[in-house]
Amino acid sequence: MDYYLMRFKWSLQALAAPADIQLQLFPGFVWKVDELAIEFDQWYQVMKTRRTTFSRKQRRVLEDLNRKLDEISGPENIHYWLEETLRTDAAWDAIRILARHALDALGWPIEDPLKDRGQIPLYVNYGE
Repeated sequence: MDYYLMRFKWSLQALAAPADIQLQLFPGFVWKVDELAIEFDQWYQVMKTRRTTFSRKQRRVLEDLNRKLDEISGPENIHYWLEETLRTDAAWDAIRILARHALDALGWPIEDPLKDRGQIPLYVNYGE
């Protein structure tokens, strides 16, 4: 699996994980809940830019996930981006379910993103 796809897969696994695991994925000096969405958005946009071929079902579930994240975005929805809200709000439960559906549609297992975090390189070595 190439670097970009690996990062995209990890972003979906991060969104699918329970809240307690999600909060362990990022250092304390960042807005952890926001980072979950940023990771997904960044790598989803890369997949689209690379013209990654998704089936109709895969595109639909990825767009549903993206749309749900968009629904809770914006200054008027800042309460959704608090750690306590990540743990308790139904919107985040729905996002976790959509991420699990996306993993399933892509044929990827639901795995603990903490397990794979150390295996994903932080950069691409274009010389290899």
